[in-house]
This record gives sequence, C-alpha cells and structure tokens, in this order.
Amino acid sequence: MKKYLKMVRGSKSYINYLKKIGCTIGDDVIIYRPLSSVVIDETRPWLIEIGNHVRITSGVTILTHDYSWSVLKVLNGEILGAAKKVKIGDNVFIGVKSTIMGGVSIGNNVVIGANSLVTKDIPDNVVVAGNPARVIYSIEEYRKKRLSKQLEEAIELTIEFYKKYNKWPNKEKLREFIWLFEDRDSDITKDPVFLEIGSLGNNFDKTKEEFYKSNGKFKNFDAFINHCKKVYRRNDN
Repeated sequence: MKKYLKMVRGSKSYINYLKKIGCTIGDDVIIYRPLSSVVIDETRPWLIEIGNHVRITSGVTILTHDYSWSVLKVLNGEILGAAKKVKIGDNVFIGVKSTIMGGVSIGNNVVIGANSLVTKDIPDNVVVAGNPARVIYSIEEYRKKRLSKQLEEAIELTIEFYKKYNKWPNKEKLREFIWLFEDRDSDITKDPVFLEIGSLGNNFDKTKEEFYKSNGKFKNFDAFINHCKKVYRRNDN
C-alpha cells in the first residue's frame, strides 16, 4: 500500500509537470511508474490531450512525433517533419507496455490490453488488444467475461496464497474480489477495505448503491475462506 501511494504521489508530480509544459490532462488520472518506465512525448506537449479517470500503466509510450524522416534527410537533404495530436478520452485504461502512436483518438470507456500498438482511432465502449490493436470485445461483453471469471480466479488466488505462505489471506489481499463475499447486511462505509477499493474512480456512492442492489456469492468473507478450504482439501486428495 505504501508503494502504491508513493507511485500515485509521483504520478501527481509528473502530471503537474506535464500540465505546466502544455499537456491537457483531466481529473483522476494516474500514471504508474512515471519517468522510470512511462514515456510521454514532451517535444510537443500541446498535442497531447488526456481526459478524466485515465490509468496509464508501466511501460506505456505516447508519441506525437516521428523522427524517421531523418533517413530521408541523409538520403537527399530534405527536411520533412512529422507531428500528430493524440487524444485520450474519459475512463480509459492503457495496459502495460502499450504504445499510442501520433494521430490517434481514443474514445471513452476503453480498455487497451497489454503490449498493444495503437495506430488507429478507437471508438467508445470497447476493449482492444494486439499489434496493431483491434477491437476484441465491447465493454459490456468484457464486463460479462469478468463476472464469469471472478469466483474461479478468487479461489485460485486464495489457494495459491495458502500454498505459498501456509496461511489463508486476509480480506485486503483479495480486495478486488470483495464483491463476491462482502456482507450485504453490514455497513460498508465502516469497512476500510471496501472504502479504499470503492473510492477508486471517485464514485463511491454509485459503488455503494450497486453493491447493496447485488447478491454476493457468499454470506461473508469467512464463508468464502471456508469454501476455499473445502476446494483445497478436495483437490489435494
């Protein structure tokens, strides 16, 4: 958690710097591992526009210019500059080691998979991946996929933790899966783990509303751990 906060603080300092030199950046933007691994083209910062609620992960590169004309310069003496704007919409996740090329406009509510090369515009409400990046899901299809995988992945994560450390994880270790097992009869505003994860994106009230409208897979966290113990014993025999 301390490491996460350190990265976020560093992100804020870097974002303030980018704004100062001319980039347009919205609210609730996080750049993970700024400077150490993220490359944002600073040669023409006025060509970069980033919306609200954007997550830029480790190893991402955002380019606004192309220096390949240097080959033509040596070949025949011509100077043929290349520069294009990059626009990133609201609520966008850019996966590890992805590259956003100049001239690209990315829509709202977009997930970009790891190691993607984005060379063309991306519409709203989609998941893209690949080299070059292409649409692989609508955002609703992606939501349904994540819903279907939650329980399986949470159980695997829990059992592997036990096998590694010879103890069962606490709720904080499984915070991203809290939807499965948080007690719907409890006051979640008093739960520090739910407060932390629920506040991401600055929409805690909406998360709280959806939480109480939903049905968990388990009565509470203890019930989930007991289920994992049964799965572990069954698979171990």
